[in-house]
Amino acid sequence: MNKPDIVPEKWAFFKRVLPRWLVVLALGFQTAIVAVLFVLSILFTVTFKRANSQLGSITEQVDYHFGMPSIAFVLGTVMLCALFVLLALGFSKLPRRWVFAALLVYTIVLQIIWLTSLSLVTYTYPDSRSLMDAADVLLKGDISQFGADYCSAGSVQRECIARGIPSAHAYFSYYPFQSGPMLWYLLVFALFGSNNILAFQIVSALAVAALVAVLWRLGGMLGLNKKGHGAFTVLIATCVPLMMFAAFVYPNAVGFFITICGAWIIAEGFRMRKTWSSALAIVGGFLVCGIGIVFKSTYQIVVLAALLAIVFAVWHNRRIWQLLVSLPSVLASFIISKLPVALVQSWTGQDFGKGMPMLSWIALGLGHPDNMPPGWWSRFALDAFENTGNDYSLQSQISREFVQGRLSEFLHNPGNGMHFFAGKLASEWAEPTFMTSLYSELGESSKHFAGLSSFFLIGNGSDMLLRYENVAQTVTYLLAFIGLIGLLRLLIKEKFIGDDAAQVFTRVLLCASFIGSFLCYLFWEAKSIYTLPFFLLLIPMAAYGVQQMIDFVGNKKQKIRG
Repeated sequence: MNKPDIVPEKWAFFKRVLPRWLVVLALGFQTAIVAVLFVLSILFTVTFKRANSQLGSITEQVDYHFGMPSIAFVLGTVMLCALFVLLALGFSKLPRRWVFAALLVYTIVLQIIWLTSLSLVTYTYPDSRSLMDAADVLLKGDISQFGADYCSAGSVQRECIARGIPSAHAYFSYYPFQSGPMLWYLLVFALFGSNNILAFQIVSALAVAALVAVLWRLGGMLGLNKKGHGAFTVLIATCVPLMMFAAFVYPNAVGFFITICGAWIIAEGFRMRKTWSSALAIVGGFLVCGIGIVFKSTYQIVVLAALLAIVFAVWHNRRIWQLLVSLPSVLASFIISKLPVALVQSWTGQDFGKGMPMLSWIALGLGHPDNMPPGWWSRFALDAFENTGNDYSLQSQISREFVQGRLSEFLHNPGNGMHFFAGKLASEWAEPTFMTSLYSELGESSKHFAGLSSFFLIGNGSDMLLRYENVAQTVTYLLAFIGLIGLLRLLIKEKFIGDDAAQVFTRVLLCASFIGSFLCYLFWEAKSIYTLPFFLLLIPMAAYGVQQMIDFVGNKKQKIRG
């Protein structure tokens, strides 16, 4: 164990008390956030509207089902909590390696069963179509289609009208950061065939299974014992959105796995006693994180959380050089995330410009588009881009004025502000499917969605599945809340943040990542598929909550017998 050394009394406050109470405050803030989400998940159930009863007709328009929970919901929540505890106890009696291996096999098999039941051969999500189109163009070597004059705005050519998506140049002028995700489509399609949807999904499924393995390891560093890992196994195995995540033909799952894997490598670096191996792990971990945020820029939240966690880990073990190694490594990770844009521009001979300002995404997050949840995507930023002729400063000005106007409106009318943010948070965090069912049916199926997929998407099983996901989401928030309370009590009682620097790092990492995601998506353009990865970061803490419940009951039994 790498416990802190005995320090003189005059330094004790700075070296022990201050960092512990800063972490306690952060965990307290996370506890408050999870409590809010728990209440929202009880009071709200957000569902998506359909244009008709056919598969593929689902829209991103939502219905808010608001009210006190039914008796069935309350009983379901209590029963599911009890079932999770009992199953966790059962799994804890088995060898941990067997449970871990079985969980990974189960995760892969269940995902593949779902993906093959869908058997998608096309995909209609607009961003996916644009990225697949660009990847296909590069695979075929037809670089001219990246030119500014190819299917430009207002083109009446039949080929351009039939596309139904922007030209490659227009798309990457809007979103140059999408160059990284596009290169992932290019790699997968180069290996498995152009527009091979199923192959793309199966690769994502393997990334999800690998993510489970990393979260298992981080859970151990958090403080999970055999009972906690038993609970982790149950929570993962019963998390339907996780098992459907890979159906989304987009590299979010892959990017999140890579980013979290990088953070785990850094955590392992704090377990290493040799200086060179620890430094190599920290540098390598941040470089891996840099690859991960290529796929989704908001995963920078995890990288910044890792840097903050390093501060507290170094505060604990007083190996200052680890922080000094980390600072340039973080910079290198951000540089890596910019390389795909330069590569694609060099490859195609184009200059896509700076794209939309960051303020545009905050303006979207504070907007309320017609017939859509508050803070979801609208044409506001695109209109500003087109109306200003891609003038970056004018776009920033338009977005700044809009953001200032919205914040002023909320300040002068707090009721409207509360209503807006309640609706935004509910659509992001209290939507039970996290959009994984919606994204499972966006396309054409070679099996015409017959059998299992039809049963769970529009058949008799769809309502049953939604009801289960609704209860399971609430239970996860509840168990995570219990786990956070237990961890807070432990930190206050034991008077140190963790047994070693790796545990300190992990506890701060998971806490800071979740708080960062909540604050980001409170103001940023978002929807529930974006919050799903950060919801998954609550699972180790929810497992810790089950562990705390089991230990509490066990201690009570011993006192009674004693």
